[in-house]
Amino acid sequence: MVRVHIETYGCTLNQADSDIMYALLCPSNAIMPTDSDADVVVVNTCTVKGVTENKIFARMRKLIQAKKPFVVAGCLSADIVRIRRICPDAPIVSPSSLIHINEAVDDAFLGRTTQYTESASKEGLPKLLTVPICRIPINDGCVSKCSFCQTRLARPHLRSYTPKIIAGWINDSVRNGAREIQLTSQDSGAYGLDIRTGLLPLLEAISNDDSSSRAGAEYLVRLGMINPGHAKRMLSGLVRILLGKKFYKFIHVPVQTGSELVCRDMGRDHTVADFEAVVSAVRGAMPEASIATDIIVGYPTETEEDFQATLELLRRTKPEVVNVSKFSPRPGTMAKALKELKSGIVKQRSEAASVLVREIARERRMRYVGRQMRVLITEKEKDFKGRAINYHQVVVKGFSGKLGDLVDVDIYDANLGSLFGEAVK
Repeated sequence: MVRVHIETYGCTLNQADSDIMYALLCPSNAIMPTDSDADVVVVNTCTVKGVTENKIFARMRKLIQAKKPFVVAGCLSADIVRIRRICPDAPIVSPSSLIHINEAVDDAFLGRTTQYTESASKEGLPKLLTVPICRIPINDGCVSKCSFCQTRLARPHLRSYTPKIIAGWINDSVRNGAREIQLTSQDSGAYGLDIRTGLLPLLEAISNDDSSSRAGAEYLVRLGMINPGHAKRMLSGLVRILLGKKFYKFIHVPVQTGSELVCRDMGRDHTVADFEAVVSAVRGAMPEASIATDIIVGYPTETEEDFQATLELLRRTKPEVVNVSKFSPRPGTMAKALKELKSGIVKQRSEAASVLVREIARERRMRYVGRQMRVLITEKEKDFKGRAINYHQVVVKGFSGKLGDLVDVDIYDANLGSLFGEAVK
C-alpha cells in the first residue's frame, strides 16, 4: 500500500478530477492529508496562467530536492516538453487518462518514467462525495477556439457525462450530506452537444428531480462557467431555470474584454454585446443576481482605446465578481506567436482594472447592509461562512449550528469580498 497525497491547483473542474482520483486510489492506497507523511505526491496542475504554472514548477523543484516521488496530473500535461525539461522522471497523467492514476502512482513509487495521455471517457469512474459542498463535473472540453487558451489543448475533446450519471452523483451526494452542488466544466454551455442533448434539458431535469427533497434534504445548485455565446442562445430558458428554487441566482459569464476588436482577435465565439445582453436579461429577471466574469488585460492587440472600452464595460454592467488576469502567452496557442505589449503597460492596466473592480465589488455588496438574508453555511474557520441565495459570501457571527444548515442572517457590514452578519436567534 502506497501512501498518497493529492495537491490540486486551478479551477473547480480540476478539483472534481481530484475527487475522481481520490476515489480511484482509495481501495489500494492510503490517502494522506499532508505530503510529509506520503510516499508519493500527485500534483494536479493548472495551465491557465503563466504565474500559476511557474508556482507549480517551483513546487515540483522542491519535491525533487526533497527526493519525494510525484506524479504530474492535470492540464500541464499539454506541455510535456517543459515537464520533461524540469522533472524528467515523473510519470504524467493527462485529464483524459485518470483511469491510469493507480499505475502512475506505482510508477512514481518504483522510479519508473511513464506517460498516460490516451483519450478515454471518465464515464462510470468512481467519485469522492464531499460535504457540505460537492463538485459534480458535467463535461470535459469545449467547442471554442480561443487563441490564448492552453486548457483546450489539455482537454481537446468535448465529452459530456450522461444525465443519468450526473443525477446519480447529485442524489448520492445530497443523501451523503452535501447541501451545495457545484456543476462544473470547462464550459457548461457546451454540455450535451456530443450526446444529442443540451444544458437546458439537464438543468430542467435537476430542477424537477425531487428524490433528494423527499428524503428531507434541501440543497442549492451553482451553475458553472458558461461562455456568453452559449448563454445568449439559450437565454430565456437559462433565466427561467435560475429563477427556480434549487438554483443560486448566480451566473459566471467570462467576457475577457470590453473591445469588440480584441474579442474577435481572441477568437471568442461571442461579442461583447452578447455578454451585455446576458447581463441585462439576468438582472432584469433577478435584480439581485450575482454576475461573475473574467477579464484579460494586455492582450497583444489591445490598444489604450480597447482597454478603456473594457473599463467602460465594467462600469456599465457592474459585475459582482471579476477575475482580472494579465495576458500570458501559453505554449502551443495562436496568441503565443504575437508580439507582447510592454510589461509596464500591462501592469498599469492590470492595476487600473483591479482598482475599478474593487470599487464595484464594495458598492454592490454595501447594498445589503441593514437587510436580512438566508444563508447556507458551507465553511468553518474562525467564524462560520456561507452563501446567500445570490452566492455572495457571508461571514456569520453568533451561529452555533453546523455545516449545511440554512440560517437567517442580519447583515451589518460589507467589504469588497464578503458580507458580515449576525445569525438571527
